[in-house]
Amino acid sequence: MISLATAASQGIQPALARLGLGGGVGVGGWGRGVGGYRFGGDVGVRGGYVGYHPVYGAGVRPAVGVGAVDRGFYARPYAGFHPAWVNGGYWGARPWSAGWYQVNPAAWNWWGPSAAAWGLTGLATGAAITALVNQAAAQQSAVITVPQTTYTLNYGSVEAVGSQGASFFYSVDGGPQLFGGANCQTGLVDGQPPASAAEAQLLNAVCQVAYGAPA
Repeated sequence: MISLATAASQGIQPALARLGLGGGVGVGGWGRGVGGYRFGGDVGVRGGYVGYHPVYGAGVRPAVGVGAVDRGFYARPYAGFHPAWVNGGYWGARPWSAGWYQVNPAAWNWWGPSAAAWGLTGLATGAAITALVNQAAAQQSAVITVPQTTYTLNYGSVEAVGSQGASFFYSVDGGPQLFGGANCQTGLVDGQPPASAAEAQLLNAVCQVAYGAPA
């Protein structure tokens, strides 16, 4: 398995490196009408995945409207900052169901043996991620440094996919911005268990930003 850091050093997107796929629509080349996962037609301003998707899990990305419905969440530069996120405003601006995620890596079946191998006793708390997002927003920044890693997460790019997945942009060691996908229910990054402690911290940060309640 190629790690996210290795993918970054080779200048390729992690989904392409780890899953051996490329091109097309979405992550790692999954497109319309392929196998058991199909990219739905446009509903409102957004379509979604129909059926089970190997990166994002089950369900469909809900259609997101404009104006009052999304509370201005998308009225910003692409993957950029919105001034309404200052003073903790990011958490209430998410235009999808949120608040179900809690930092509980034991729920991911890979956690026990992997954490032991990495010497990792836990992941950054929801309160720690909340504080990082709020501090970044206060500085009108859309990025945070993932705790105990050299990864930078663009929290402004995080979007829910279905009821348990998230797409996001991140960088490694100050390198170029890369695209990733997470399944927060089963604890997967680009359809695979994390390959390092840093990847596990990135996964947790993404899921807290996408679905966690502010702490």
